[in-house]
Amino acid sequence: MSLILAILIIFPGRQTPMALTLATGIGISGLQTTVDRLEEKAIRGEEFSEEDKAFLQNLYTCFAKGGKLIVVARQSGAMMDRYLDGSGEDLRTAPRIFQGSRRVQHEMGLMKKWIQREAEEPSRLRQAYVSRTFHMADPRFFESFIGLYYGRLIAKPTIAVDGVLKIQWRAETPWHWPSYDNLLKTYGDYHAWCFPVPNARSLLFGPKYCLHLDDGLGGHLVNLGLAKPFLVYSEWEEDLSAAAED
Repeated sequence: MSLILAILIIFPGRQTPMALTLATGIGISGLQTTVDRLEEKAIRGEEFSEEDKAFLQNLYTCFAKGGKLIVVARQSGAMMDRYLDGSGEDLRTAPRIFQGSRRVQHEMGLMKKWIQREAEEPSRLRQAYVSRTFHMADPRFFESFIGLYYGRLIAKPTIAVDGVLKIQWRAETPWHWPSYDNLLKTYGDYHAWCFPVPNARSLLFGPKYCLHLDDGLGGHLVNLGLAKPFLVYSEWEEDLSAAAED
């Protein structure tokens, strides 16, 4: 009884049955039919009714709220919240979503070697080093996989009085979902980025019971005035002498 009451409070009105379907997978085919219809409308550039917009608002709000209830998706839920609030303000997040990605770790490794080479002659050391733009999401680290896109690293090295080399890291990624036009241009397929949203039924009986959702539909929210892109960033310091000892 308390669980049902909590669901009613967290997911009020039309969000209640939608949240239950997203969690359990019961009735997922009906939800998938509506999503598919709206994806095709977005691709064809058709006008969305107020009912269509309300459906999308509720759907993505459920993702934001649901994400914040799950430890491994909490930061992504906060990002979805910011996307939907329409402020466009930068969002600072905990470093782990970047640090846990193997792609980010690899890029950091390259940059550290670069910095350490130049630090051998302190006069060559620059104020800041900037990585290439790369895809930061790691399929093996779920939190980064659902929360990160293309971004970059900025490293600002300093040499302390005792000679210890330290780096102030900043990782940043624009939270800007791809449009259907960009997906077609880049990959030749409107549905190139299609994410399977799991639920209890899909975990028990297979991925065919997931809700399959195009990233292009998330990008279309901006065109509908339901969302606004923003910048996600995180900052942390690393002591290279301590890292070498590890």
